[in-house]
Amino acid sequence: MDLDRRQGRMLLAHNFALTDKIVPEISRDAFAAIFLEGLGDRTDIKGRALTHAHWMVEILFDLEHLEPQQVGEICAAILAETRKEQKVSTKSSYDLLVLAGQKQTPATRSDPETLKTGEWGVDVVETESIPDFLTSIGWQEENDRKPTIFRVEVRI
Repeated sequence: MDLDRRQGRMLLAHNFALTDKIVPEISRDAFAAIFLEGLGDRTDIKGRALTHAHWMVEILFDLEHLEPQQVGEICAAILAETRKEQKVSTKSSYDLLVLAGQKQTPATRSDPETLKTGEWGVDVVETESIPDFLTSIGWQEENDRKPTIFRVEVRI
């Protein structure tokens, strides 16, 4: 990626809300490896593993060629492809939710692995039910209409 261009930044976290009877839980390292391998040799997106307590993967992308929602869709497709192969039973299915919000407040720490104003914090959720998960976190549908939030849903 040409670093002279405007670049966007997303930090990914993983929320595994399933049982091992559907798909095995994965480690931080395995979660990061899925994205690093899936992004491969792309020139418009790159990623790296993080050691932050919450954020696991940093995604940098070229804002001249990709919108944040597109990057979310790419990330969802990468994880879905790998996790389909890891399902315990081909008859079972579950939901993958990429829930992203753009940080609007100043960062509280100067740690380079924290989310900064204007960057995207992305929760990558594996759940049996997106509506139940959203209810459990107090999400309301009007949040989806805010310009600083997007979500991507994939059935696996």
